Formats: sequence, structure tokens, C-alpha cells
Amino acid sequence: MASLYAAGWRQGSLFTARLPLDSVVMGVSGTPTRVQTEHSRWIIATQDCDLDNTESDDGRPMVELRPVLIDDPPPDWGIRSVRFRLTETEHINGLSPRTMVSAAVLSAIYVGGGRDADISAARQRGLKTWLGRRYDRPAVPESLVPLAKRIASEVDRNRQSGFRLRDVLMQFDQRADPIRFSLFAVLEHPEDRDAAREWLADIAIAIPDTLGIADELDARAADGISLHLVETSYAADVAQLTWRPNNPEPQGAE
Repeated sequence: MASLYAAGWRQGSLFTARLPLDSVVMGVSGTPTRVQTEHSRWIIATQDCDLDNTESDDGRPMVELRPVLIDDPPPDWGIRSVRFRLTETEHINGLSPRTMVSAAVLSAIYVGGGRDADISAARQRGLKTWLGRRYDRPAVPESLVPLAKRIASEVDRNRQSGFRLRDVLMQFDQRADPIRFSLFAVLEHPEDRDAAREWLADIAIAIPDTLGIADELDARAADGISLHLVETSYAADVAQLTWRPNNPEPQGAE
């Protein structure tokens, strides 16, 4: 029997099928309670190497599915958000429940015509990075939360449509007093660099000196962004920031 990979399934394959999407919450009686729902649009999150090692008729639930959402898609294409865009209209949310299915289920869906084309190669690369970062992403240190939230709020409040952003990244120098911060705009098109740098300057001016002082402001096309910058930066978006576990609102509430 051929593997799922040989059959055409990939990390990033989209398909439509009515499947369970269950979770467990604390019920009104104070006991763990199963919440049973269904969803019809999915993407495969399991790595390609595992798909290649799973035969198409395997009956064990070994393939991870993420529910694909269409309501309120994120404005950027970046890899650091809790919500990751797959297409122009579809995205996934790192906080959503997920479903494990068997290879045999996917094979039946394929025969039934439910499988669509995969997301683009660029989005597949982004998805791999996003999935990794959902389990190993830096939390904003408590001392930086006021400054990070203010920058993120200004980015959101002053978001413009003159050029296309993928992300706005923040870095901090805590050795300085007051703290110094740097902002980097990740662009769709390199010719927008000058306009994006002016936009970042306006945002930096809006930050009170008591919170932090702007240091480096730059804008680069996505292919000019180093992995080091991505790994050492925080996303400048209220909905993307991750606080430490003791924060009562872990996903960037005002």
C-alpha cells in the first residue's frame, strides 16, 4: 500500500469534509465536559516525513488536522501571528482545537473528491515555520509588556493601505534607560521601503519617552529578512503578542 505522501497528501493540503472537532472544558458541574462540534474545512498539519511513513489504509488516528477559518482573516501574511493566513480568504488559529484522523479517513475523502489543491509553496514554507513557532515562541518579558502593547496598539491604529505589510517586528535593548526599541517592517514589495520607513517613524514618535526610545527603524522585503531577525523579534500586533503564563489575558487584550 502506498503512503499518504505518495498518494499526494502534504503538510498544507486543504480539503472539505464534515468531521468532528471536539474539545474538553470545565462544565457547570465542576467536572471536565466534552464539547462536541463539527467542522467542514481542514488543512493537514502533520509533517511530510510522517505522511511518507504512514500507509494510506492505516487505521490509527495519526494525522493532525487544523480547522480552516474564513471569518475575520488577519491583515498580514506573517508567520508570528496566532492566526496564520493560508490564502486570501482563509486562515488557521493557533488556539483552535484540532482533530486527529487516520490515513484511511483521508483516503476515503480523496476518493470522494473532497481534496483541494495545496496552498502555495511560499505559504507551505510559512506554515512549517508557524507550526514550529506555535510551540516555541518567545513570550514578551513582563518588564516589556507596557511598551510592547503601546507599540502594537499604534501599529494597529495607524495601519494604512498604501503598501502591503507582511509583519512588523520589534526588538528591545533593555540595557538602556529608558529602554530602546527597534522596528522592522516586512514588506511584500521592496520598492515600498521608503514609505514604510516613514510610516514606522510616525509610529515611533507616538511612543512616550517614558516607555521607550526608538533606535533602528527599517523596512525590508520578505526575502531580505534574516532568520536571526525573525527569531529574536516580537510581532508588533496586539493580537499576536504572547505574554507569560501568569498574565490573565494571554493573547494581547488591551
